[in-house]
Amino acid sequence: MTTLAQDSRIALLLKELHLPTIRRTYPRIAKEAASAGGDFAAFLQMLLEEETQERRSRRVQRRIKEARFRQVKLLSELDPTALPKGITLDLLQELAGGNYLKDASNIIAVGNSGTGKTHVCTALAVEACKQDRRVRSFTATELVSELEAAQEDHQLHRYLARFAKWELVYVDELGYLPITEHGADLLFQAFSERHERGSVIVNTNLPFSDWGQVFQTERLAVAMLDRITHRATILEMNGESYRLKAASKRKGKAGTP
Repeated sequence: MTTLAQDSRIALLLKELHLPTIRRTYPRIAKEAASAGGDFAAFLQMLLEEETQERRSRRVQRRIKEARFRQVKLLSELDPTALPKGITLDLLQELAGGNYLKDASNIIAVGNSGTGKTHVCTALAVEACKQDRRVRSFTATELVSELEAAQEDHQLHRYLARFAKWELVYVDELGYLPITEHGADLLFQAFSERHERGSVIVNTNLPFSDWGQVFQTERLAVAMLDRITHRATILEMNGESYRLKAASKRKGKAGTP
């Protein structure tokens, strides 16, 4: 005979898999199988567990593909000894839990090049995909280009409405390349659409005091910072470039007789 816990688990799995007929007829069929001497419930649960896991895996892969990451990075691939001071795997795992998404909080990684900002930010966005969140990834210049194209096509309002609906938006390389004053204004509009409505993850090589270089005017930079730093976790990721450090090690090994 099946246990109450087993029956409850099977019912949950059938509900998640949207199999109402099996859910309705399972108790009768299980009794018939048990009377014939077979452990039908255990067999069915194993099948459903496999089906549920496969569906979840496919759903995550769809979310990752939809996000359009340039490269998929994972937290498990990080070298904890190479992380900048103050950034720990425990902190990143806590963020990966996704509580910031529930209240539309943001994550901002600030620091010089080569300190793992893109890896960390991408990995956190991938974790959101694993939680079945709708995620979209851009570089800052890609996002500005799409905004400009939408405006030229008289579709900016529609684009901004779609932009606001993503559960998480990840903007990489903010400040790495110059943005025109018009582009900066469009970027500000896009972030304003998401303010207190959806989370953003931003990776930038510029300290906040230099954001006027990106947004062309101090007024716009201050307004932008006011929006994205409100309810935000700031990851200060300054330090020695991991890539340069690795290159130096390789060079040293190559020169060793």
